[in-house]
Amino acid sequence: MDNSGLMRVRSMTTLSRRDAMKGAAALGTLAATGLSSRKASASTTVTMFGWQDYDAGLRIGDFLSKNDIQLNFTTIGSNDEIISRLAAGGAGQIDIVNPYMGYIPFMAAADLIEPIDESLVPNLKDVPEVFRNDSNVIVDGKRFSVPFTWGSAPMAYDPAVIPTAPESWMDILKPEYKGKVGMADDPIGNQMLAAILATDAKVPTLLTQDQLNQATEFLIKLKKDHVRQLAVSWGDLANAMGRSEIVITFSGGEFMKKFVGDAGKKIELVYPKEGTFAWFDSFCIAKGAPSREAAHKCANQALSVEGQVALTEKNYQGIMVQAAIDKLSPELKGLYPYDNLSEFEKKAKFFPMPPLKADGEHASYDDWQVAYQKFKAA
Repeated sequence: MDNSGLMRVRSMTTLSRRDAMKGAAALGTLAATGLSSRKASASTTVTMFGWQDYDAGLRIGDFLSKNDIQLNFTTIGSNDEIISRLAAGGAGQIDIVNPYMGYIPFMAAADLIEPIDESLVPNLKDVPEVFRNDSNVIVDGKRFSVPFTWGSAPMAYDPAVIPTAPESWMDILKPEYKGKVGMADDPIGNQMLAAILATDAKVPTLLTQDQLNQATEFLIKLKKDHVRQLAVSWGDLANAMGRSEIVITFSGGEFMKKFVGDAGKKIELVYPKEGTFAWFDSFCIAKGAPSREAAHKCANQALSVEGQVALTEKNYQGIMVQAAIDKLSPELKGLYPYDNLSEFEKKAKFFPMPPLKADGEHASYDDWQVAYQKFKAA
């Protein structure tokens, strides 16, 4: 089973906010794509930067040909890559980006994305309110995203080794799992979950410096004493479970169950009593998008029944439109708690990003990066 390309490391790299806004370091990368000197050749050319397979729903059927759209799609490896490319001159040349929800307020404040024209996305009405009206997508009363896919971070475990579902994240510290724990190299995700477990913070992304230090020390102890693999991607984490190298995870993803199952290995998922974090990704319109109307059509297509089904059949991520969910195979439908989202909301929460600037109380985005590098180096 080769899932090494499934790069679901959803959060930040070591790029600082200052570097992201300056964008100079990304200019060479941008030029390499041909965007620095190219204007859209026609209004029907749509340039999109998104996670792997996020174009699946646009390529199904005759949507592109019927609307005379030529889709230029580039796969990203991190959310910061979106910010770098837009800040380095991509604004006015890129149409669509697919950021993690927590980045949207920052991108809106930095004038890197435009408000959504809801009249051009009629399928938005089919998105459940928990996603559609999340505080990350409405900035200063304006909508800046069209949510279309989601997931969370449950614990994955091997029922052949652990016949009774663990109840707590702290179960990973049991001596019988020493050297059998896996975790993905997901900076914000790991730090959020550590904050839930090791601090008394009410919001695990709004930490004092002391609380951030506590979360970091928890991660370091976990890594040194219990973790066998710090996987570079969620795909690699799934592979390790498929090979029985690990039997339990610190964080995970619902799609892992399908990937591991395809290799003949059964795993189970559980949402521990302390709770976890959830995420969703969106279609956002880049500032000055040259094919703005066509970009909105693409966002609407991503929420069509056929577009949603194509996405989850391709990469096993959660979808949002009930009519599409109804068409899924029992196996795919069973990956996510579609039948009880209200109960799911109690276990998995959408959290904002850490503050981008020091506010005198909470550790900043840069502080989180420094702390995570301390963890990585330990």
